[in-house]
Amino acid sequence: MRDDERKAYERRKWRQVAGHFAMGAVFGALFAVVLLLGNYFGLAKVIDTSEAPMLIRAVLVVGIAGSFAFLAAITGFLFLVHED
Repeated sequence: MRDDERKAYERRKWRQVAGHFAMGAVFGALFAVVLLLGNYFGLAKVIDTSEAPMLIRAVLVVGIAGSFAFLAAITGFLFLVHED
């Protein structure tokens, strides 16, 4: 494989991993919002009684979205490596 073809191939694969990362972040954020809005496990009620509920909500959503994004990127990477 020529050097130009290899670079294009690697760029395409990293773009696909970035797509998995973005998809995981969106799904994670949606999951966290549904978790908060549905008040599952009394989570929203506990957060409402804290000193800074908006900050805690933001940290929760970003944390869950980041976790989902990281794990989706790793999974996508492993699928792409196995595909070749």
